[in-house]
Amino acid sequence: MTMAFREASLETAASPATVWRVWSDVNHWPEWNPDMNESRLDGPLKLGATGMINTKSGGKHDVVVTQYEEGRSFELESTALPGTKMAIRATIAPNGNGSRITQGFEPRGFLAPLVGPLMSGQILKTFNAVLNGLKRKVEAAP
Repeated sequence: MTMAFREASLETAASPATVWRVWSDVNHWPEWNPDMNESRLDGPLKLGATGMINTKSGGKHDVVVTQYEEGRSFELESTALPGTKMAIRATIAPNGNGSRITQGFEPRGFLAPLVGPLMSGQILKTFNAVLNGLKRKVEAAP
């Protein structure tokens, strides 16, 4: 069972290519993501890649890339609790001379209808800081 994606977005003057270069570099997320203690993929970002994220708000989780569209979007899925998975999606869209960057999440699994509403407030609180950190990083990128 799944629930709808909940999202936060903002605009940046950076090109989609610049945003993609920074956002798809998972191993360097702690440089600009204030909620990230550690992040890594065991190889390049692609469908089926595995890794780990360790956030200040949610702890340490193994992740797998469950969706991937080069230059446009990717999705990481982790097991949040038994019976529940959490999908985090990153999307980049051209917007005039810049980009619209969106981060969303979706609880999945048998317990998603119960756990999702409990977790959504905590997760959404981090998204604005994460997206603003990404915006600062990409707008300062060469």
